[in-house]
Amino acid sequence: MSGPKVVRIVTREEILEICHGMLARVDAALAEWTRIGRRNNCIDDDALATAKRRRDALAALITADRFMDLQKQAPIEEAFLRDDVQVRLAKVAAEQAAARSRDRREREAAASLLRTLRSRGDPLSPDLERRLERGDAAALAEGFKMLAQRAADPTASRSLADRLRGDEAPASFADWLAAQPAGVADPAVTHIEARIAELRPYVDEATSAAWGARLDEALDAEPARRGLLLDGLDVATGRELTEARARAAAAMDLELVAAELVATGLDATALTVGKEALDVTAIASRIAEGRAGLEKHRQARASAARRAAVLEGLNGLGYEVTEGMGTTWAQDGRLVVRSASRPDYGVEVSAAGERMQMRPVAFDAGGVGPDPSRDRDAESIWCGDVSALQETLGDAGGGLVIEKALPIGATPLKRIAVAAVDATAAAAAPALRERTVR
Repeated sequence: MSGPKVVRIVTREEILEICHGMLARVDAALAEWTRIGRRNNCIDDDALATAKRRRDALAALITADRFMDLQKQAPIEEAFLRDDVQVRLAKVAAEQAAARSRDRREREAAASLLRTLRSRGDPLSPDLERRLERGDAAALAEGFKMLAQRAADPTASRSLADRLRGDEAPASFADWLAAQPAGVADPAVTHIEARIAELRPYVDEATSAAWGARLDEALDAEPARRGLLLDGLDVATGRELTEARARAAAAMDLELVAAELVATGLDATALTVGKEALDVTAIASRIAEGRAGLEKHRQARASAARRAAVLEGLNGLGYEVTEGMGTTWAQDGRLVVRSASRPDYGVEVSAAGERMQMRPVAFDAGGVGPDPSRDRDAESIWCGDVSALQETLGDAGGGLVIEKALPIGATPLKRIAVAAVDATAAAAAPALRERTVR
């Protein structure tokens, strides 16, 4: 298969840019994981050190030219960081919901204690009553102490004294609190408490406190109104949590795209400025804008790198590559390069994205060209040149894959009309100074 070929070329520069972009995304995900974890007290120094070691291991893959390993592992690490922070937040939310449930039970116990003290006619200070109404833990202990003192009072009723003189040890405050009827847990209340706890990482303290106040209002309402308030809270918190999570995910995607842009040397300020005030739709629009700009930039850089790599390879194979050919190729979309050792033959290259068409050509000067019987030899030589070009690109860290090739003689060799061939001038043609970055 030595005739016209369609090849796909990837250069080391292109691969490196992709890998550095992926590492930048991991860095951005790690920074967000750290920020959220620190703010919510759900990561420690050991977890952070472990995550940084994994990140450094990914960077080492680039240094070691293990580009495929990096491209496989970086997305896995990015996804892990995004999922892990959600797991940690869920654990924090569960703990906060449980704490709120305990607080509510203590308030109920305080209310029960206050009713008991009032029913016995014990003198209560206004301050103690207010604190018991709030469910203050210190007030609970103080109120229970009053109960215990009354039980030990010799003027108390005989029946109470008899009970206290029994074999059983006096009850402690903790025992009394545990003995209070817990009541049946309302699934709606438990569910809403969990929702409010899940919302805390996404909203400010004032908003979180407002949700808690609305739940307290519902719990203190009359039974008929209580159900309506809880139903409304269930719908509102569900909608708020869904929107908050969607916006947080979109904001994270925007940060990762911005990190890729910065890694390629582009300014991402316009992409992220004022993002706190954007809704999900506006963030998605910026993400699309950023990805389009990134793709355009990468394609331009990759195309230039491919042209430079091919021209350098052809120059090393003895083709006449001169200054400015890369620019001409970029402008015209195609380029014809003459063989210095066989001035009546050369190669034509044209590009479309990462794919190129390459074919040997013959030159006709004044309507006269090489004997067509030599064309098969020219195609065979070109086949060897393609193999050598593959090896050169591979050694540089890139690659050339032949996707389509025609056999020798399948199509007549293309002939290009040129001025008279001057072999001496051709041999003295200056070599291209452009080189790919190694």
